[in-house]
Amino acid sequence: MKDFLRLVLQNAWLLVVPAVGFVLSLVVLRTKRRYVKEGVLFRRLSTAERANRHPKSTEEEMNADSHIDLEIALRKFHELGLEDGDLGYAYWHEVGQLLKRAAGMQSRIDELRKKLEQCRARPSKAD
Repeated sequence: MKDFLRLVLQNAWLLVVPAVGFVLSLVVLRTKRRYVKEGVLFRRLSTAERANRHPKSTEEEMNADSHIDLEIALRKFHELGLEDGDLGYAYWHEVGQLLKRAAGMQSRIDELRKKLEQCRARPSKAD
C-alpha cells in the first residue's frame, strides 16, 4: 500500500488526468443536455415557436372531426424525442408526422363520406 501511495505521489498526473477527464465529461454532458432541451442543436424550434410559426387552421380542422386531441399526443411525442436524443427525436418526430397525416386522411374520408351521402340523397336524373 505504501508503494502504491509513493507511486501516485511521485506521478501526480495519475490523479490529475482522470480528474480533468471526469470534469470535462460533466461539462460536455451539461452542454449537450442544454442544447438538446433548448433545441439549439440542429436548429430545432421549441414547441411554442413551432406553434407560432405554423397556422393552426388545418390542425383545428383535423381536431374538429377527430375524436381525440392530437395536440396532447404530439406534445408527448416531442417530450419522448427530447428524452431519447437525436435518433429518438427523429423517430418520434416521424411518428408525429404520421399521426398528423392519418388524422388528415380521416378528415378527408369523412368529407368524402358526407359528399357521397349527399349524392345518394339527390334524386337521380334518369328517373
